[in-house]
Amino acid sequence: MHGTTCEAILSTMVAARDKMLKKIGDDKINRLVVYCSDQTYVSIKKAAQIAGIHQRNIRAIETVRANAFALTAEALRETIESDNELGLVSLFLCATVGTTSSVIVDPLRQLCEVAKEFGIWVHVDAAYAGLDCCCLWVKDPTSLIKSLSTNPEYLRNKASESKQVVDYKDWQITLTRHFRSVKL
Repeated sequence: MHGTTCEAILSTMVAARDKMLKKIGDDKINRLVVYCSDQTYVSIKKAAQIAGIHQRNIRAIETVRANAFALTAEALRETIESDNELGLVSLFLCATVGTTSSVIVDPLRQLCEVAKEFGIWVHVDAAYAGLDCCCLWVKDPTSLIKSLSTNPEYLRNKASESKQVVDYKDWQITLTRHFRSVKL
């Protein structure tokens, strides 16, 4: 569980960024592009900003009423192809299930097919109108762990080092979580 949606998006975006920069070189960070719809919550822009991706490289793709304001695979593909022609590097798509402002649901299967074709990371923001629960499921946590892992002596323990437990501090920004069971 992440504390906020922004933390979850930032964590996955940092992992995607680091993996891509390892491939193309750190000096090309200014070529990385992030995609979302114009209905996506502003946390995607904040996460990109914190991750060092320039605001001019965030594509809030326009949606229309005819498609129930959902991001279409066709619009995504056109935008990606246009960016690729400019020598930019398509990095990250934030699709939504229940945008905070308008509860729009994007066609995930079609968007994921386009993202897969271009090798783009996909994060699905499923906050559905801002519900206060932020869980992060990942297909493979390896990139998150490589980007977010910290292992000073005082955080080491036998269970984590032997891989008997999942050390979620390496999956998120924070090193600890709120303890919400006891109310003062």
